[in-house]
Amino acid sequence: MTGRFETLIYTDCRPGQGLQGTAGLQFQARSAGADGRAMSVVQRNLLYEPPPSWMRERRPVGEYPPSFAHVWDGLLATAAGVYLGRESVGGREGNQLTHSITTSDPASYRTVRPAQLFGAPFWTDRPAPSTECPPLEPGWRPGPFGVTEAQAFVRAQPQGAEMLSALLAALWRSQLDRTRRVLFVADEAVGVLRWVTAATLLLPQREALRIGFKIFTLNPAYAPQHVLAVHPEWSAAGANLDNDQGYAIFDLVRHAWSQGEAAPAARLWADLFLGEDPFDVVDAVEVAAASGLAGEAATIVALAAILRRRPDERGAPELVSWLRQGPPQLVRRYGPEIVDLLVEHGPEWPTEVLRQLHEASGAATFPHRGPTVRLALIEAELAEALGTGLVQTGPVSPPGPEFPGSDEEAAARALLTDTLRSADPVRFDAALRVCGRFGIQPEISKLQPSLRRFVLDWAEHPDRPYDPQLWAGRAEIEQLLRAELTERLAADPRRSRELGDLWWDVLLREPMRLDGVLDEVVVSAALRYLPPQQQEDLVEQCLAEAARGPDPIGMVNRTAAVLWADRVPTPGEARTVCRLVPRGMPLDPRVFALLAEQLVQDRPPPDRADVAAGRALLEHGIWRPPNGVVEIIEGHAALEQTIELLPQQKPDIAAITVLMARASPSVVDGRLPELLETMLVAPAAAAVAAVLAPAPVLTEPLARRLRTELSRNSEPAHVAMAFVLVHALRLSPVVAQQLSPTSRNELDRIVSVWLSRCSQKRLDLVTRQIEELGPLWSDPWQNAVRAGRRRGVGRFRPGRGR
Repeated sequence: MTGRFETLIYTDCRPGQGLQGTAGLQFQARSAGADGRAMSVVQRNLLYEPPPSWMRERRPVGEYPPSFAHVWDGLLATAAGVYLGRESVGGREGNQLTHSITTSDPASYRTVRPAQLFGAPFWTDRPAPSTECPPLEPGWRPGPFGVTEAQAFVRAQPQGAEMLSALLAALWRSQLDRTRRVLFVADEAVGVLRWVTAATLLLPQREALRIGFKIFTLNPAYAPQHVLAVHPEWSAAGANLDNDQGYAIFDLVRHAWSQGEAAPAARLWADLFLGEDPFDVVDAVEVAAASGLAGEAATIVALAAILRRRPDERGAPELVSWLRQGPPQLVRRYGPEIVDLLVEHGPEWPTEVLRQLHEASGAATFPHRGPTVRLALIEAELAEALGTGLVQTGPVSPPGPEFPGSDEEAAARALLTDTLRSADPVRFDAALRVCGRFGIQPEISKLQPSLRRFVLDWAEHPDRPYDPQLWAGRAEIEQLLRAELTERLAADPRRSRELGDLWWDVLLREPMRLDGVLDEVVVSAALRYLPPQQQEDLVEQCLAEAARGPDPIGMVNRTAAVLWADRVPTPGEARTVCRLVPRGMPLDPRVFALLAEQLVQDRPPPDRADVAAGRALLEHGIWRPPNGVVEIIEGHAALEQTIELLPQQKPDIAAITVLMARASPSVVDGRLPELLETMLVAPAAAAVAAVLAPAPVLTEPLARRLRTELSRNSEPAHVAMAFVLVHALRLSPVVAQQLSPTSRNELDRIVSVWLSRCSQKRLDLVTRQIEELGPLWSDPWQNAVRAGRRRGVGRFRPGRGR
């Protein structure tokens, strides 16, 4: 909640009176939200510092000045302190009370500078009745020293403007260099805080919150704040005007200060504060800080926005640039006044300033001058374009409703039409871009003969860096170019590929309906050069446009023949054409001739994308390929399903058998590595056997991999697979022939050794795997088990083995 603070009271306590429960100096009370972090910040930075020399002298309590301090140390905290004299227990001097407020939200201070809280009515100089004190709620009032009081105070001081500007400059330097801090010498806190208030009013409020101060401190070298004050009778620091020890000294006792580097900006703000309405100047300070600018540029904006100060010639571009680029909230609030100020004096701005002023007028009120500024900008940009060929990009919307239909718009159209009528081709393009930028349509019928010259020159020079999207009248001019290129293509069809390569990026449009030879040439070239995703987007757009015509099937056939003349459809494109063409309505097979060629060529395996595309087309019934192609597609589909079934815990063995029967040897050969890897992770040996029987070529590769795997582990499925391979003759003579004697002997040895050492639990797992193969395998397995157990007598113990 804005304006809310947690509170803490630090003082000497009797036993049970403070948060520690013991006697002595400690936090006596805190609000519910004031945690250990807040107590640490206050104790490190803000506590009253009683002077030992005065305590030894037992000075009266009334002679001790109050303290006031502020810090931003992870939290924001401000504190007021008083000296109380003797401790509550024991009677020693040094008792003090520091009342502090803390927050993590800078907005809690509202627009108040921390020094203005001095003398606020909410401060207390007494302990709380209990160890809990209330927070400071919104609605609190600051001290009595406000903006007008600060102005009157400085005006009344000898050399007040000079001292204020020196203090402001010193605060600026302390923010940039923490070693250059400010040190006041004063015997009263109130005078220091009045100067700090006046100076921090000339800092943005959020920056003022970061300016820590402590009034008073015994040893400024150990205080972290930017601004410190020492009492001339207390401090052991020794810093003074003659030996500043790195501080900027402000001696209020002698009314003298360090003469630092000249800071004209600080003097400017000090003079403004003393000579103008001080509230306006404080507002201008905030606007300057929020403007997004720095230094003199920020000042120019703030003074124009708040004080209506007319800028000089160097300042006008700063103002117009800020109207175009400044923070939107500030521009909306202060832009109208700044635009009025600029328009009121009506200078003849350079082209760039006119551009910025025109853009600014779209975000602020620009009464009665929008059309005039726009016409002046069009004239300036046209002259710039004809002279340099350069035109700014991006459309320029009218600044308001006054321009369309105005006399200025008619004058601009006449100016541009006259320029185009006599322009050479290069300047013709520049003038068209100016038309397009401002949304002014030239009178095309009045542009001959320069328009004809321009189209012929463009057709002869396709490398001209034209961008028709920037023109006004683009459609009519492009139509003339298309007509010219179509004539040239008809005269020499052999140039189709050349023309496509030269013109596709210019003539490609959306939607593309391939009902003309030029469009076919353009799309074919685009598909050679566009990135894959954009190719798919173009194919989808062309097919969708074809399907919307009066003869959708015929047009889709014609379009597809162009799209896939030099490339095969991707799976996404296949799905697109399936979505647009009714199921079971085949397209001309010649459309997919390249796809068929890719699927059957001698480079197994075919690309998966090609298989996926062919499968989608085949299943939808819009492609009827030769039988050999169908077998390849269906075989790959069967292998895909097999590869999905193999890793399952309980695979459908019958399904795998049927699927493998549909995959031709050539299809299997193309997927050998993938099949082999899947077989090795299959948890069921029966599933692997169902693959091996129709695909014996996998036998020896599988055996070699199993030898490696079994040397590292003994998965039940791997042991069972090894046994199947050792007895491969029972699976198939062809499979047995594929197994090398070396592999067979090594696998036999591995299985025998494993059987002599395995536990009963592991043996049962492999036995179940063998039983799933069928009765044909049970007897040889039991024989192998008995033989292995005989070899393992003396070594085998229940529960042992691998």
